[in-house]
Amino acid sequence: MNTTVTKILSFDAAHSLPDHAGKCRNVHGHRYTVEVTVGGPLQDSGPGRAMVIDFGDLEERVATLIVDPLDHQYLNDILDVVPTAEAMAGWMLVTLRENGLPVIRLRLWETPTSYAEVTP
Repeated sequence: MNTTVTKILSFDAAHSLPDHAGKCRNVHGHRYTVEVTVGGPLQDSGPGRAMVIDFGDLEERVATLIVDPLDHQYLNDILDVVPTAEAMAGWMLVTLRENGLPVIRLRLWETPTSYAEVTP
C-alpha cells in the first residue's frame, strides 16, 4: 500500500515576466505557498516506523532545497527558468526528486486563488 503525506511552506519573492503583455512584465512580488506531496510505503522499523517520512524531515528538506534559497529574492536573478508559477513548480519538483525526495505532486500557489501543479 502506498501512502502520501503533504507539507505546506511559504516564502516571499519578487519576479517579472519581461515577455508578458500585461502588467506582470513589471517587477512585483508574491507570497508563494508550496505544497509538496511525497508517497511510498510505510517504513517497517526504526524512528520512522509507520511513516512515509517524518513531517519535520520533509519540512527541513523542502526548506533547505527550495524555500530558503528563494525567500526574499528576485527570482529572475537566481533561477535558470522564466519565473512563471508553472516553470517554477517544475524546477522545484525536479530539484526535490534529484535530492532523493519521492515527490508525487507539487503545487505552487502564486496567489490565494491561483496555483500551478506538477507531477512526475
